[in-house]
Amino acid sequence: MNMIKQCNSSKLEPLIRVENLSFDYDNLKNPLISDISFSIDHGETVLLMGGSGSGKSTISLCLNGLYPDAVEGFSSGEIYFKGKQTTEFNKGELNQQIGVVFQDPESQFCMITVEDELAFTLENLKTPREEIGLRITKVLEEVGLSDYRNHKIHELSGGQKQKVALASALIQQPSLLILDEPTANLDPVSSIEFITLIRRLKEQHHIAVLIIEHQADDWLALINRVLVLGKNGDIIANGTSEQVFNDQRERLIQEGIFIPKVFMKAKKYITKSCEEISSSTKPCLTVKDLTFKRKGDVILNKVNLSLYEGEFVAITGENGAGKSTLLQLMSGILKPSQGKIEFLGQSFTKWKEQQLRKQMGFVFQNPEHQFITDTVFDEVAFGMTLNNYGEELTSQRTNDLLKHFQLSELKWRNPFSLSGGQKRRLSVATMLDETPDLLLFDEPTFGQDAQTTEELMFFIKHLQEQGTTIVFVTHDMDLVDTYCERVFVLNNQKIKFEGSPSELWEQTQTLKEARLRLPYRIRHQKKAGEPYDFVY
Repeated sequence: MNMIKQCNSSKLEPLIRVENLSFDYDNLKNPLISDISFSIDHGETVLLMGGSGSGKSTISLCLNGLYPDAVEGFSSGEIYFKGKQTTEFNKGELNQQIGVVFQDPESQFCMITVEDELAFTLENLKTPREEIGLRITKVLEEVGLSDYRNHKIHELSGGQKQKVALASALIQQPSLLILDEPTANLDPVSSIEFITLIRRLKEQHHIAVLIIEHQADDWLALINRVLVLGKNGDIIANGTSEQVFNDQRERLIQEGIFIPKVFMKAKKYITKSCEEISSSTKPCLTVKDLTFKRKGDVILNKVNLSLYEGEFVAITGENGAGKSTLLQLMSGILKPSQGKIEFLGQSFTKWKEQQLRKQMGFVFQNPEHQFITDTVFDEVAFGMTLNNYGEELTSQRTNDLLKHFQLSELKWRNPFSLSGGQKRRLSVATMLDETPDLLLFDEPTFGQDAQTTEELMFFIKHLQEQGTTIVFVTHDMDLVDTYCERVFVLNNQKIKFEGSPSELWEQTQTLKEARLRLPYRIRHQKKAGEPYDFVY
Protein backbone atom coordinates (compact mmCIF):
# COMPACT_ATOMS: atom_id res chain seq x y z
CA MET A 1 0.00 0.00 0.00
CA ASN A 2 2.77 2.44 0.90
CA MET A 3 4.58 1.48 -2.31
CA ILE A 4 1.48 2.31 -4.38
CA LYS A 5 1.16 5.71 -2.70
CA GLN A 6 4.83 6.44 -3.33
CA CYS A 7 4.52 5.56 -7.03
CA ASN A 8 1.48 7.78 -7.45
CA SER A 9 3.28 10.60 -5.64
CA SER A 10 6.32 10.32 -7.87
CA LYS A 11 4.15 10.59 -10.98
CA LEU A 12 2.81 13.90 -9.72
CA GLU A 13 6.28 15.22 -8.90
CA PRO A 14 7.43 17.78 -11.51
CA LEU A 15 10.68 17.20 -13.36
CA ILE A 16 12.18 20.37 -11.82
CA ARG A 17 10.94 22.08 -8.68
CA VAL A 18 12.56 25.29 -7.46
CA GLU A 19 11.74 26.57 -3.98
CA ASN A 20 12.76 30.03 -2.72
CA LEU A 21 15.99 30.15 -4.74
CA SER A 22 18.26 33.16 -4.28
CA PHE A 23 21.68 33.60 -5.86
CA ASP A 24 24.37 36.24 -6.15
CA TYR A 25 28.05 36.39 -7.03
CA ASP A 26 28.96 38.60 -4.04
CA ASN A 27 26.42 38.19 -1.23
CA LEU A 28 22.72 37.61 -0.63
CA LYS A 29 21.90 41.07 0.76
CA ASN A 30 20.71 42.25 -2.67
CA PRO A 31 20.77 39.07 -4.76
CA LEU A 32 20.70 38.80 -8.53
CA ILE A 33 18.08 36.04 -8.22
CA SER A 34 15.66 36.78 -5.40
CA ASP A 35 13.55 34.12 -3.68
CA ILE A 36 12.04 32.56 -6.81
CA SER A 37 9.87 29.44 -6.95
CA PHE A 38 8.64 27.59 -10.05
CA SER A 39 8.43 24.13 -11.58
CA ILE A 40 8.88 22.44 -14.95
CA ASP A 41 6.83 19.33 -15.70
CA HIS A 42 7.94 16.27 -17.63
CA GLY A 43 7.81 17.02 -21.37
CA GLU A 44 6.85 20.67 -20.82
CA THR A 45 8.29 23.54 -22.86
CA VAL A 46 8.87 26.69 -20.83
CA LEU A 47 10.06 30.07 -22.07
CA LEU A 48 12.19 32.12 -19.65
CA MET A 49 12.37 35.84 -20.44
CA GLY A 50 13.85 38.85 -18.70
CA GLY A 51 15.92 41.97 -19.25
CA SER A 52 19.61 41.79 -20.13
CA GLY A 53 21.56 40.85 -17.02
CA SER A 54 18.46 39.77 -15.07
CA GLY A 55 19.95 36.36 -14.28
CA LYS A 56 18.34 34.07 -16.87
CA SER A 57 21.56 32.23 -17.74
CA THR A 58 22.48 32.07 -14.05
CA ILE A 59 19.23 30.23 -13.31
CA SER A 60 20.00 27.63 -15.97
CA LEU A 61 23.40 26.93 -14.42
CA CYS A 62 21.84 26.62 -10.97
CA LEU A 63 19.36 24.08 -12.34
CA ASN A 64 22.02 21.75 -13.72
CA GLY A 65 24.20 21.97 -10.62
CA LEU A 66 27.12 23.99 -12.00
CA TYR A 67 26.32 26.97 -9.77
CA PRO A 68 27.27 27.85 -7.10
CA ASP A 69 30.11 25.29 -7.05
CA ALA A 70 31.75 26.40 -10.33
CA VAL A 71 31.91 30.09 -9.34
CA GLU A 72 32.42 32.19 -6.25
CA GLY A 73 28.71 32.50 -5.63
CA PHE A 74 26.21 32.37 -2.80
CA SER A 75 22.82 30.70 -2.88
CA SER A 76 19.89 29.73 -0.70
CA GLY A 77 16.73 27.71 -1.28
CA GLU A 78 16.27 24.27 -2.82
CA ILE A 79 16.15 22.76 -6.30
CA TYR A 80 14.68 19.29 -6.85
CA PHE A 81 15.15 17.11 -9.94
CA LYS A 82 12.72 14.19 -10.22
CA GLY A 83 11.94 14.65 -6.54
CA LYS A 84 15.58 14.51 -5.41
CA GLN A 85 17.45 17.55 -4.14
CA THR A 86 20.15 18.51 -6.65
CA THR A 87 22.80 18.71 -3.91
CA GLU A 88 22.36 14.95 -3.37
CA PHE A 89 23.52 14.04 -6.89
CA ASN A 90 27.10 12.96 -7.46
CA LYS A 91 29.36 15.46 -9.18
CA GLY A 92 28.66 15.47 -12.92
CA GLU A 93 25.61 13.21 -12.63
CA LEU A 94 23.07 16.00 -12.93
CA ASN A 95 24.83 17.52 -15.96
CA GLN A 96 24.10 14.35 -17.92
CA GLN A 97 20.35 14.58 -17.27
CA ILE A 98 20.06 18.34 -17.75
CA GLY A 99 21.75 19.39 -20.99
CA VAL A 100 22.61 23.05 -21.55
CA VAL A 101 23.39 24.75 -24.84
CA PHE A 102 25.15 27.90 -23.72
CA GLN A 103 24.69 31.40 -25.11
CA ASP A 104 28.25 31.23 -26.50
CA PRO A 105 28.67 27.68 -27.89
CA GLU A 106 32.46 28.01 -28.11
CA SER A 107 32.66 28.12 -24.33
CA GLN A 108 31.66 24.47 -24.03
CA PHE A 109 33.94 22.88 -26.64
CA CYS A 110 36.95 20.84 -25.57
CA MET A 111 38.12 19.11 -28.76
CA ILE A 112 39.18 20.15 -32.27
CA THR A 113 36.79 18.28 -34.58
CA VAL A 114 33.03 17.72 -34.43
CA GLU A 115 33.41 13.94 -34.12
CA ASP A 116 36.04 14.20 -31.38
CA GLU A 117 33.86 16.62 -29.42
CA LEU A 118 30.92 14.24 -29.44
CA ALA A 119 33.14 11.20 -28.75
CA PHE A 120 34.69 13.02 -25.79
CA THR A 121 31.22 13.52 -24.29
CA LEU A 122 30.34 9.83 -24.71
CA GLU A 123 33.67 8.64 -23.34
CA ASN A 124 33.06 10.67 -20.19
CA LEU A 125 29.76 8.80 -19.86
CA LYS A 126 31.67 5.50 -20.15
CA THR A 127 29.74 4.59 -23.29
CA PRO A 128 30.86 1.26 -24.80
CA ARG A 129 33.25 1.91 -27.68
CA GLU A 130 31.12 -0.05 -30.16
CA GLU A 131 28.18 2.30 -29.49
CA ILE A 132 30.03 5.60 -29.85
CA GLY A 133 30.17 5.75 -33.64
CA LEU A 134 26.51 4.85 -34.07
CA ARG A 135 25.33 7.43 -31.53
CA ILE A 136 27.44 10.14 -33.17
CA THR A 137 25.98 9.27 -36.58
CA LYS A 138 22.44 9.43 -35.21
CA VAL A 139 22.77 12.77 -33.41
CA LEU A 140 24.52 14.43 -36.38
CA GLU A 141 21.64 13.32 -38.60
CA GLU A 142 19.16 14.76 -36.10
CA VAL A 143 20.79 18.22 -36.07
CA GLY A 144 21.62 18.28 -39.79
CA LEU A 145 25.42 18.13 -39.52
CA SER A 146 26.19 14.74 -41.03
CA ASP A 147 28.45 16.32 -43.65
CA TYR A 148 30.52 18.10 -40.98
CA ARG A 149 31.54 15.10 -38.90
CA ASN A 150 35.28 15.53 -39.56
CA HIS A 151 35.32 19.34 -39.73
CA LYS A 152 37.29 21.45 -37.30
CA ILE A 153 34.91 23.26 -34.98
CA HIS A 154 36.73 26.60 -35.14
CA GLU A 155 36.25 26.70 -38.93
CA LEU A 156 32.45 26.37 -38.68
CA SER A 157 30.03 29.28 -38.83
CA GLY A 158 28.38 30.53 -35.65
CA GLY A 159 25.16 28.71 -36.49
CA GLN A 160 26.95 25.44 -37.17
CA LYS A 161 28.79 25.71 -33.85
CA GLN A 162 25.43 26.13 -32.13
CA LYS A 163 24.24 22.90 -33.71
CA VAL A 164 27.38 21.09 -32.53
CA ALA A 165 26.64 22.33 -29.01
CA LEU A 166 23.07 21.06 -29.35
CA ALA A 167 24.35 17.68 -30.53
CA SER A 168 26.71 17.52 -27.52
CA ALA A 169 23.76 18.03 -25.20
CA LEU A 170 21.40 15.65 -27.01
CA ILE A 171 23.91 12.82 -27.23
CA GLN A 172 23.71 12.50 -23.43
CA GLN A 173 19.98 11.72 -23.76
CA PRO A 174 18.86 14.29 -21.16
CA SER A 175 15.41 14.62 -19.57
CA LEU A 176 15.63 18.43 -19.67
CA LEU A 177 17.25 20.50 -22.41
CA ILE A 178 18.08 24.13 -21.63
CA LEU A 179 18.59 26.39 -24.66
CA ASP A 180 20.19 29.77 -23.96
CA GLU A 181 19.27 32.05 -26.90
CA PRO A 182 19.71 29.13 -29.29
CA THR A 183 18.84 30.86 -32.57
CA ALA A 184 20.83 34.06 -32.06
CA ASN A 185 23.59 33.01 -34.48
CA LEU A 186 21.33 31.39 -37.07
CA ASP A 187 20.13 32.86 -40.34
CA PRO A 188 16.35 33.39 -40.50
CA VAL A 189 15.45 30.15 -42.25
CA SER A 190 17.91 28.10 -40.18
CA SER A 191 16.26 29.59 -37.11
CA ILE A 192 12.86 28.28 -38.19
CA GLU A 193 14.41 24.92 -39.03
CA PHE A 194 16.06 24.79 -35.60
CA ILE A 195 12.73 25.41 -33.87
CA THR A 196 11.11 22.73 -36.02
CA LEU A 197 13.97 20.40 -35.06
CA ILE A 198 13.39 21.03 -31.35
CA ARG A 199 9.67 20.30 -31.83
CA ARG A 200 10.51 16.98 -33.52
CA LEU A 201 13.09 16.03 -30.88
CA LYS A 202 10.55 16.71 -28.14
CA GLU A 203 8.06 14.40 -29.80
CA GLN A 204 10.66 11.66 -30.38
CA HIS A 205 12.39 11.77 -27.01
CA HIS A 206 9.66 13.25 -24.76
CA ILE A 207 12.12 15.72 -23.24
CA ALA A 208 11.28 18.91 -21.39
CA VAL A 209 12.76 22.13 -22.78
CA LEU A 210 13.59 25.44 -21.07
CA ILE A 211 14.15 28.17 -23.64
CA ILE A 212 15.91 31.40 -22.68
CA GLU A 213 15.11 33.93 -25.37
CA HIS A 214 14.53 37.66 -25.80
CA GLN A 215 12.34 37.41 -28.90
CA ALA A 216 9.74 34.68 -28.61
CA ASP A 217 7.72 35.15 -31.82
CA ASP A 218 8.71 31.97 -33.61
CA TRP A 219 8.65 29.81 -30.47
CA LEU A 220 5.06 30.57 -29.47
CA ALA A 221 3.50 27.48 -31.05
CA LEU A 222 5.87 25.26 -29.08
CA ILE A 223 5.60 26.97 -25.68
CA ASN A 224 3.36 25.67 -22.87
CA ARG A 225 4.25 28.33 -20.32
CA VAL A 226 6.12 31.63 -19.95
CA LEU A 227 8.21 32.73 -16.96
CA VAL A 228 9.43 36.34 -16.76
CA LEU A 229 12.18 37.62 -14.49
CA GLY A 230 11.92 41.21 -13.29
CA LYS A 231 14.75 43.70 -12.79
CA ASN A 232 14.80 42.87 -9.08
CA GLY A 233 15.46 39.19 -9.71
CA ASP A 234 11.94 38.00 -8.89
CA ILE A 235 9.40 36.26 -11.10
CA ILE A 236 6.85 38.82 -12.28
CA ALA A 237 4.86 36.58 -14.63
CA ASN A 238 4.08 32.86 -14.86
CA GLY A 239 1.39 31.60 -17.22
CA THR A 240 0.43 30.81 -20.79
CA SER A 241 1.59 33.07 -23.63
CA GLU A 242 -1.85 34.65 -23.86
CA GLN A 243 -2.03 35.31 -20.11
CA VAL A 244 1.44 36.80 -19.89
CA PHE A 245 1.64 38.88 -23.08
CA ASN A 246 -1.95 40.11 -23.03
CA ASP A 247 -2.69 40.62 -19.34
CA GLN A 248 0.73 41.95 -18.31
CA ARG A 249 1.89 43.61 -21.51
CA GLU A 250 2.42 47.10 -20.09
CA ARG A 251 4.41 45.78 -17.12
CA LEU A 252 6.62 43.74 -19.45
CA ILE A 253 7.25 46.74 -21.69
CA GLN A 254 8.36 48.73 -18.62
CA GLU A 255 10.75 45.90 -17.79
CA GLY A 256 12.29 46.09 -21.27
CA ILE A 257 10.82 42.78 -22.49
CA PHE A 258 10.20 42.16 -26.19
CA ILE A 259 6.47 41.56 -26.68
CA PRO A 260 5.82 39.09 -29.52
CA LYS A 261 4.54 40.99 -32.51
CA VAL A 262 1.25 39.08 -32.67
CA PHE A 263 0.39 40.56 -29.27
CA MET A 264 1.23 44.12 -30.31
CA LYS A 265 -0.93 46.55 -32.27
CA ALA A 266 -0.43 45.90 -35.97
CA LYS A 267 0.02 49.58 -36.88
CA LYS A 268 3.30 49.63 -34.97
CA TYR A 269 4.76 47.34 -37.63
CA ILE A 270 3.13 48.83 -40.71
CA THR A 271 4.76 52.25 -40.44
CA LYS A 272 8.27 52.16 -41.82
CA SER A 273 10.75 54.54 -40.18
CA CYS A 274 14.01 54.12 -42.09
CA GLU A 275 15.57 56.24 -44.86
CA GLU A 276 14.92 59.45 -43.02
CA ILE A 277 18.59 60.49 -43.26
CA SER A 278 20.00 61.33 -46.68
CA SER A 279 23.54 60.02 -46.75
CA SER A 280 26.39 61.56 -48.72
CA THR A 281 27.52 60.37 -52.14
CA LYS A 282 31.13 60.70 -51.01
CA PRO A 283 32.73 57.27 -50.51
CA CYS A 284 33.81 56.31 -47.02
CA LEU A 285 35.15 52.84 -47.81
CA THR A 286 35.59 51.09 -51.16
CA VAL A 287 36.21 47.39 -51.78
CA LYS A 288 37.60 46.50 -55.22
CA ASP A 289 37.82 42.95 -56.64
CA LEU A 290 38.33 41.49 -53.18
CA THR A 291 39.06 37.77 -52.97
CA PHE A 292 39.78 35.93 -49.74
CA LYS A 293 40.97 32.36 -49.34
CA ARG A 294 41.38 30.31 -46.19
CA LYS A 295 43.66 27.29 -46.50
CA GLY A 296 43.06 27.18 -50.21
CA ASP A 297 39.27 27.46 -49.98
CA VAL A 298 37.69 30.52 -51.60
CA ILE A 299 35.50 32.31 -49.03
CA LEU A 300 34.87 35.51 -51.01
CA ASN A 301 35.40 35.92 -54.74
CA LYS A 302 35.86 39.30 -56.48
CA VAL A 303 33.62 41.28 -54.16
CA ASN A 304 33.03 44.95 -55.00
CA LEU A 305 31.14 47.44 -52.85
CA SER A 306 31.19 51.07 -51.76
CA LEU A 307 30.05 52.63 -48.51
CA TYR A 308 29.17 56.31 -48.37
CA GLU A 309 29.60 58.83 -45.60
CA GLY A 310 26.77 58.83 -43.09
CA GLU A 311 24.76 55.90 -44.44
CA PHE A 312 23.37 52.90 -42.58
CA VAL A 313 24.09 49.62 -44.37
CA ALA A 314 23.33 45.96 -43.61
CA ILE A 315 25.26 42.92 -44.78
CA THR A 316 23.22 39.75 -44.59
CA GLY A 317 23.06 36.20 -45.89
CA GLU A 318 22.90 32.63 -44.67
CA ASN A 319 25.20 31.04 -42.10
CA GLY A 320 28.68 30.51 -43.54
CA ALA A 321 28.21 33.00 -46.40
CA GLY A 322 31.27 34.99 -45.29
CA LYS A 323 29.59 38.00 -43.69
CA SER A 324 31.86 38.18 -40.64
CA THR A 325 34.89 37.51 -42.85
CA LEU A 326 33.95 40.40 -45.13
CA LEU A 327 33.47 42.69 -42.13
CA GLN A 328 36.91 41.78 -40.77
CA LEU A 329 38.46 42.44 -44.17
CA MET A 330 36.72 45.83 -44.29
CA SER A 331 38.20 46.64 -40.88
CA GLY A 332 41.73 45.58 -41.77
CA ILE A 333 41.77 42.76 -39.22
CA LEU A 334 42.12 40.27 -42.09
CA LYS A 335 44.14 40.83 -45.26
CA PRO A 336 42.64 40.01 -48.67
CA SER A 337 44.20 37.37 -50.90
CA GLN A 338 43.56 39.68 -53.87
CA GLY A 339 42.03 43.08 -54.43
CA LYS A 340 42.27 46.25 -52.38
CA ILE A 341 40.34 48.33 -49.87
CA GLU A 342 40.38 52.13 -49.60
CA PHE A 343 39.25 54.01 -46.51
CA LEU A 344 38.61 57.75 -46.79
CA GLY A 345 40.33 57.73 -50.19
CA GLN A 346 43.51 56.05 -48.99
CA SER A 347 44.60 52.43 -49.36
CA PHE A 348 44.72 50.37 -46.17
CA THR A 349 48.41 49.77 -46.84
CA LYS A 350 49.11 53.47 -46.26
CA TRP A 351 47.23 53.77 -42.96
CA LYS A 352 49.07 53.62 -39.64
CA GLU A 353 47.38 51.15 -37.33
CA GLN A 354 46.76 53.57 -34.45
CA GLN A 355 45.23 56.23 -36.69
CA LEU A 356 43.07 53.66 -38.47
CA ARG A 357 41.67 52.43 -35.14
CA LYS A 358 40.85 56.00 -34.09
CA GLN A 359 38.75 56.60 -37.20
CA MET A 360 37.21 53.15 -37.51
CA GLY A 361 35.54 50.97 -34.88
CA PHE A 362 34.84 47.23 -35.02
CA VAL A 363 32.49 45.35 -32.69
CA PHE A 364 33.04 41.58 -32.77
CA GLN A 365 30.27 38.99 -32.90
CA ASN A 366 31.77 37.55 -29.71
CA PRO A 367 32.43 40.54 -27.39
CA GLU A 368 35.00 38.58 -25.37
CA HIS A 369 37.36 38.61 -28.36
CA GLN A 370 38.04 42.30 -27.78
CA PHE A 371 38.34 42.46 -23.97
CA ILE A 372 41.88 43.13 -22.75
CA THR A 373 41.61 44.59 -19.22
CA ASP A 374 40.40 43.43 -15.79
CA THR A 375 37.53 45.85 -15.19
CA VAL A 376 34.61 47.29 -17.13
CA PHE A 377 35.85 50.84 -16.42
CA ASP A 378 39.37 50.13 -17.69
CA GLU A 379 37.99 48.44 -20.79
CA VAL A 380 36.11 51.57 -21.84
CA ALA A 381 38.97 53.88 -20.78
CA PHE A 382 41.70 51.90 -22.54
CA GLY A 383 41.48 53.61 -25.94
CA MET A 384 41.30 57.07 -24.38
CA THR A 385 44.36 56.37 -22.26
CA LEU A 386 46.19 55.11 -25.34
CA ASN A 387 45.28 58.33 -27.16
CA ASN A 388 46.50 60.53 -24.26
CA TYR A 389 43.15 62.09 -23.36
CA GLY A 390 44.32 62.92 -19.85
CA GLU A 391 43.05 61.44 -16.60
CA GLU A 392 40.17 63.88 -15.96
CA LEU A 393 38.71 63.75 -19.48
CA THR A 394 39.16 59.99 -19.67
CA SER A 395 37.32 59.50 -16.38
CA GLN A 396 34.48 61.83 -17.38
CA ARG A 397 33.93 60.30 -20.84
CA THR A 398 34.23 56.77 -19.49
CA ASN A 399 31.62 57.37 -16.79
CA ASP A 400 29.30 59.02 -19.34
CA LEU A 401 29.53 55.98 -21.62
CA LEU A 402 29.02 53.56 -18.73
CA LYS A 403 25.91 55.46 -17.67
CA HIS A 404 24.53 55.53 -21.20
CA PHE A 405 24.97 51.78 -21.64
CA GLN A 406 23.64 50.93 -18.16
CA LEU A 407 27.00 49.63 -16.94
CA SER A 408 27.78 52.10 -14.14
CA GLU A 409 26.97 49.67 -11.33
CA LEU A 410 29.24 47.09 -12.96
CA LYS A 411 32.24 49.38 -13.54
CA TRP A 412 34.61 47.39 -11.29
CA ARG A 413 33.46 43.97 -12.43
CA ASN A 414 35.63 41.80 -14.67
CA PRO A 415 34.28 42.05 -18.26
CA PHE A 416 34.26 38.27 -18.57
CA SER A 417 31.89 37.97 -15.58
CA LEU A 418 29.11 39.98 -17.24
CA SER A 419 25.99 38.55 -18.84
CA GLY A 420 25.89 38.12 -22.61
CA GLY A 421 23.85 41.30 -23.09
CA GLN A 422 26.10 43.32 -20.78
CA LYS A 423 29.20 42.12 -22.64
CA ARG A 424 27.65 43.27 -25.91
CA ARG A 425 26.91 46.74 -24.54
CA LEU A 426 30.45 46.99 -23.18
CA SER A 427 31.94 45.98 -26.53
CA VAL A 428 30.02 48.80 -28.22
CA ALA A 429 30.98 51.35 -25.54
CA THR A 430 34.70 50.61 -26.01
CA MET A 431 34.46 51.80 -29.62
CA LEU A 432 32.97 55.19 -28.82
CA ASP A 433 35.65 57.22 -27.07
CA GLU A 434 35.15 59.69 -29.94
CA THR A 435 32.95 59.83 -33.02
CA PRO A 436 34.56 57.55 -35.64
CA ASP A 437 34.11 57.83 -39.41
CA LEU A 438 33.08 54.20 -39.74
CA LEU A 439 31.59 51.71 -37.29
CA LEU A 440 31.37 48.03 -38.18
CA PHE A 441 29.08 45.81 -36.07
CA ASP A 442 28.84 42.03 -36.17
CA GLU A 443 25.37 41.05 -34.84
CA PRO A 444 25.20 44.01 -32.39
CA THR A 445 21.68 43.38 -31.06
CA PHE A 446 22.36 39.75 -30.11
CA GLY A 447 21.53 39.18 -26.43
CA GLN A 448 19.82 42.54 -25.92
CA ASP A 449 16.38 43.06 -24.44
CA ALA A 450 13.87 45.47 -25.99
CA GLN A 451 14.89 48.47 -23.89
CA THR A 452 18.65 48.19 -24.42
CA THR A 453 18.14 47.42 -28.13
CA GLU A 454 16.07 50.58 -28.52
CA GLU A 455 18.63 52.66 -26.63
CA LEU A 456 21.52 51.16 -28.62
CA MET A 457 19.79 51.90 -31.91
CA PHE A 458 18.97 55.45 -30.78
CA PHE A 459 22.65 56.04 -29.98
CA ILE A 460 23.77 54.53 -33.29
CA LYS A 461 21.29 56.68 -35.23
CA HIS A 462 22.69 59.70 -33.40
CA LEU A 463 26.20 58.76 -34.57
CA GLN A 464 24.87 58.41 -38.10
CA GLU A 465 23.38 61.91 -37.90
CA GLN A 466 26.86 63.16 -36.99
CA GLY A 467 28.25 61.64 -40.19
CA THR A 468 29.40 58.19 -39.06
CA THR A 469 28.90 55.40 -41.57
CA ILE A 470 27.23 52.40 -39.90
CA VAL A 471 27.51 48.80 -41.10
CA PHE A 472 25.60 45.93 -39.49
CA VAL A 473 26.14 42.26 -40.19
CA THR A 474 22.79 40.88 -39.09
CA HIS A 475 20.17 38.19 -39.55
CA ASP A 476 17.45 40.46 -38.12
CA MET A 477 15.32 41.43 -41.10
CA ASP A 478 13.06 43.60 -38.94
CA LEU A 479 16.11 45.66 -37.97
CA VAL A 480 17.16 45.91 -41.63
CA ASP A 481 13.65 46.98 -42.59
CA THR A 482 13.42 49.63 -39.90
CA TYR A 483 16.85 51.27 -39.92
CA CYS A 484 18.92 50.52 -43.02
CA GLU A 485 19.10 52.52 -46.23
CA ARG A 486 20.94 49.86 -48.22
CA VAL A 487 21.50 46.14 -47.84
CA PHE A 488 24.06 43.76 -49.36
CA VAL A 489 23.21 40.05 -49.63
CA LEU A 490 26.13 37.62 -49.69
CA ASN A 491 25.62 34.25 -51.36
CA ASN A 492 27.98 31.77 -53.03
CA GLN A 493 31.09 33.89 -52.33
CA LYS A 494 29.68 36.98 -54.02
CA ILE A 495 27.34 39.90 -53.44
CA LYS A 496 24.12 38.77 -55.09
CA PHE A 497 22.03 41.82 -54.23
CA GLU A 498 22.67 45.49 -53.52
CA GLY A 499 19.84 47.94 -53.00
CA SER A 500 17.26 49.28 -50.58
CA PRO A 501 15.44 46.94 -48.17
CA SER A 502 12.14 47.61 -49.96
CA GLU A 503 13.73 46.40 -53.22
CA LEU A 504 15.07 43.29 -51.51
CA TRP A 505 11.64 42.30 -50.18
CA GLU A 506 10.50 41.95 -53.82
CA GLN A 507 13.38 39.60 -54.72
CA THR A 508 11.72 36.28 -53.90
CA GLN A 509 14.43 34.08 -55.44
CA THR A 510 17.27 35.99 -53.79
CA LEU A 511 15.61 35.68 -50.39
CA LYS A 512 15.11 31.97 -50.91
CA GLU A 513 18.68 31.28 -52.05
CA ALA A 514 20.17 33.32 -49.18
CA ARG A 515 17.83 31.73 -46.61
CA LEU A 516 16.43 35.09 -45.57
CA ARG A 517 12.96 35.89 -44.35
CA LEU A 518 10.65 38.81 -45.02
CA PRO A 519 10.32 41.18 -42.04
CA TYR A 520 7.20 40.95 -39.93
CA ARG A 521 5.86 44.20 -41.39
CA ILE A 522 5.70 42.64 -44.85
CA ARG A 523 4.54 39.21 -43.71
CA HIS A 524 1.75 40.87 -41.75
CA GLN A 525 0.49 42.60 -44.90
CA LYS A 526 0.52 39.45 -47.02
CA LYS A 527 -2.61 37.39 -47.43
CA ALA A 528 -2.61 33.84 -46.09
CA GLY A 529 -1.40 31.35 -48.65
CA GLU A 530 0.92 33.68 -50.55
CA PRO A 531 4.54 32.56 -50.99
CA TYR A 532 6.75 33.18 -47.96
CA ASP A 533 3.72 33.70 -45.73
CA PHE A 534 5.38 31.84 -42.85
CA VAL A 535 8.99 30.88 -43.41
CA TYR A 536 10.22 33.70 -45.61
